[in-house]
Amino acid sequence: MLKKYLEKLQPYLDKLKPYWEKARPHAEAALAKGQDFYKHAEEVAKQKWAQPRFRLIASLVAALVVGVIIGMIFAPSKDDSATAHKTISVDKTGIINLSLPGVTLSPDVFEFYQTGESTAPIMLSVPGRLAYNAERVKVISARAPGRVERIYAFDGAVVKEGNAVADFYSPDYVSAQTEYILSSKMVAALNKADVGTLYQDAKDTQEAAANHLRILGGSNQDIQRLRTTGLASPTFPIRAPIQGVVIKRAVDPGAYLNTGDVLATIADPKNLWFVGNVYEQDISKIHVGDIFHLKVEAFPERDFVAKANYVGASIDPTTHALVIRCEIENADGLLKPEMFATGTLEVGTTTAVVIPTSALIQARNARFVIIKTGPESYSRLPVYGFELNDHEFAVTDGLTPHQTLLIKGATLLNQRFAREED
Repeated sequence: MLKKYLEKLQPYLDKLKPYWEKARPHAEAALAKGQDFYKHAEEVAKQKWAQPRFRLIASLVAALVVGVIIGMIFAPSKDDSATAHKTISVDKTGIINLSLPGVTLSPDVFEFYQTGESTAPIMLSVPGRLAYNAERVKVISARAPGRVERIYAFDGAVVKEGNAVADFYSPDYVSAQTEYILSSKMVAALNKADVGTLYQDAKDTQEAAANHLRILGGSNQDIQRLRTTGLASPTFPIRAPIQGVVIKRAVDPGAYLNTGDVLATIADPKNLWFVGNVYEQDISKIHVGDIFHLKVEAFPERDFVAKANYVGASIDPTTHALVIRCEIENADGLLKPEMFATGTLEVGTTTAVVIPTSALIQARNARFVIIKTGPESYSRLPVYGFELNDHEFAVTDGLTPHQTLLIKGATLLNQRFAREED
């Protein structure tokens, strides 16, 4: 059979023979040049190979070429990657679903629970600050012209009612003492003489002198001392009208004061005010007598209770908010005036799914939770609502009852969502 094919090809070979004879010299010349080039290249290669640097570079290039070839052989094709099992998907609503075939979540790390519907309180948050109770702030001022001789209680000093705050010299007070001493002597003299009407007039004069001393700042103890000793003192003590703390001292020792000039200000730190701002949309929700729960950054674990005693009559033109004031007891002294505080007030209730805050995932200025949708599948859902306290969150949109919610390990599983999403 091969012989028959050769016989059929022979005519064609005979036709090509003249062309081959013409091309043969050129082919032999090209072959000779090729042999010369090969010999030259072989000599150059031997010279280069003798250099250590060239051998190193050649080895690295060879290793790179081999690695590329192996990668091309074993890399999956596009068709293979397209048909590979997808572990993540996004539905039409934008919810991300994750499938973990063959993966079992450890109960030591991950914990689930069934959601349920309940009633949650609606809380109104009111920002504000603490201040001294103006009803328990007293200003000590001069009741007659004079000079401050000595100061006993400087800024921050704790004083009791009746304690001396400063010694004050006043000519008016010295004259009032002399008037009282003389009237007292007159009463004593007429009392012994038993002259009737004159004695009563002397008693009235004595009482008037005592009242004059009280107006100038003298106490009953000072008046009793004058009655007993009959000696006037050049100075008299200015006493604290209430128990509290000196929050501001207006003068130094040696200063001269006219009638009405302020010496110091005393406040009671055991009772403070919370002054909050309520915006227009929430005005109808607050009333005098409402109970607020206050939180301050200094003591985040403490809950301070305050009672609203005043609701502003007009909107503040600067903040465009309504002022609400609450009175708060501060017997332990933890709270300080000018502290920032946030008051919360329950203004109603709503139906919600209450979940632990450990189930929440904060990402991209939104909150998410993870629910179990099958034996090996999970979904990450956006949720909306408000915080009930430090441990609970009321979901008003995004969750329904009877869903299996991940409440422990949510942040860890969310890393898998984020990795697959990328």
